[in-house]
Amino acid sequence: MEAAQQLMDSLPGRRFADIAIAPFAVEVDGTLFGLVRECHGEYPDGEEQDDWAEFYPNQLGFSVPWDGLYDT
Repeated sequence: MEAAQQLMDSLPGRRFADIAIAPFAVEVDGTLFGLVRECHGEYPDGEEQDDWAEFYPNQLGFSVPWDGLYDT
């Protein structure tokens, strides 16, 4: 871990910032690959909202506050 941190620290002009990504989905030989929007919450009047993004095939789940943390 320390070696990786030293490599990251040596990158010139490195800074942390927000990034933007777009959902996508591709099926290859019956396996889904992609970042797929999903609704996992319960909302009044049955209204659904895409409040979750699932990364397939690894099934890593991302949600608000969209900070890079994930659930498996």
